Amino acid sequence: MKKKYLIAIIILLIGSGLTLATYFATHIYQRDSVALITDYQIKDTFVQRDKDVYGNIDQTRRQTLHLTILSGPQRGKKYVTSNVYYPSQLVSQKYRPRQRIFVDIKKNQPAIVNPKRDWVLVVVLTLTLALMVAVTGKKAIPLICSLILSWVIFYGVILADVKLNGTSMFLLFASANIIFSFVSLAIVQGVNQKMLVTWVATLLGVFISFGICYAVMKLTGETEMRYETGDYATQDPRGIFMAQALLGILGAVMDEATDIVSSLHELVKTTPDITPLTLMKSGRAMGQEIMGPLINVLVLIFISGALPETILYLRDNNTLAAAFGFTLSLGATQSVIAAIGIVLTVIFATGCSLWFLRVRKQGDLV
Repeated sequence: MKKKYLIAIIILLIGSGLTLATYFATHIYQRDSVALITDYQIKDTFVQRDKDVYGNIDQTRRQTLHLTILSGPQRGKKYVTSNVYYPSQLVSQKYRPRQRIFVDIKKNQPAIVNPKRDWVLVVVLTLTLALMVAVTGKKAIPLICSLILSWVIFYGVILADVKLNGTSMFLLFASANIIFSFVSLAIVQGVNQKMLVTWVATLLGVFISFGICYAVMKLTGETEMRYETGDYATQDPRGIFMAQALLGILGAVMDEATDIVSSLHELVKTTPDITPLTLMKSGRAMGQEIMGPLINVLVLIFISGALPETILYLRDNNTLAAAFGFTLSLGATQSVIAAIGIVLTVIFATGCSLWFLRVRKQGDLV
């Protein structure tokens, strides 16, 4: 117990050092220059009061910023520039005294790009790793390895999608789901009977629930599926929606399948006289306890992500139906698909766990 807390403290100390190093780093950036706002009190002046036709009120304000360039060919030079922003900060940024920012200098004039926030990412990663070690101890190692490898795989999938120009997006992300689930489970649980049963249950939950929803969408002619409302750049919006739905199902389904299969595996090991009917009833009872919170978590995550844009639509005098169509319809559909997957996974995880009874009779259950 003391050892894992000691390691967590060491991670916090190392992370604090890396955070400071990242905050003061200037020479590692090639594209933009790092600048420091040297003001201790920024001059902030009122420009005008803005009011739209719906009664929404905002202001236009101007900041006068004194900058010192910290990197690049212009290092050491001082500039004075202005920043126009709106207090709502929807599409603009208010800067603080002594803040570090990225600037693009052209024709001896600095243009503010964005704040330097890379050190914030280091802080978040440090806290995440420290908490994982403090809570799980040695088990944090495979978890961290799984997390890193998942990011590497995801980056490779994105590169492949860009190279293919979105022509095989569904097939690519369906394959990625298979790889994601296998790698994550293999690293955390090891390649064994329990892991393989969990993997099969996960894949059944993902693809069968998606297949059911896709069949419903085709039968209804994909009515009210407003793919154009997503932020999809220039790629196929329908294909990206399908990829999002697949990835969204995977996270919840794999979590649930792991809980049910692991619990039933231990139940089979500790209860020699358990019958298939009792095992199935136990799996159903566990599923009933798990699926409600999981579905609620998915819905709340979806609502929290869509809330800002929904408020903007409602403040611009749109009806609730119009706001739902433009901001919530696709996310709600993805949540429904994931919810169906969560419900079906109770059946698949319990059914696949019957394999443990067969293996136990042969004396090979581990």
